[in-house]
Amino acid sequence: MTYEIEWSERASAEYEKLVIYLQNEWGRDIAFRVTIEIDQKIVRIKNSPEQFPIFKKKKNVRRCVASPQTSIYFRVNKDMIEIMSVFDNRQNPRKRKL
Repeated sequence: MTYEIEWSERASAEYEKLVIYLQNEWGRDIAFRVTIEIDQKIVRIKNSPEQFPIFKKKKNVRRCVASPQTSIYFRVNKDMIEIMSVFDNRQNPRKRKL
C-alpha cells in the first residue's frame, strides 16, 4: 500500500530552515544533495513506513535517519503519513518536541 504524504507546518518550516542553512554554510551543491537524500527517504517512508522503528510508542511516531545530521519523524494514519518533523540531529535533543 502506498500512502499519501502530508507535511505539518512545523516539518515544512524545519525543512526550509535546514535548506537555507545548508545553502549559506555549505553551498548549493551540498544543499541539493541533502534535499535529494531527504526526498529519497520520503519515498521509502511512503512505500513502506513499517520498516522504520517506532521512536515514541505512545504517539506511534516513527523515525527515519535521513543522514547522520538529519532525522525525519512521522506518524502513520489510515491512508496518510504525516511528516511531523525534519530534525537537525546536531541540535539539543530537548528541542525535539513530538
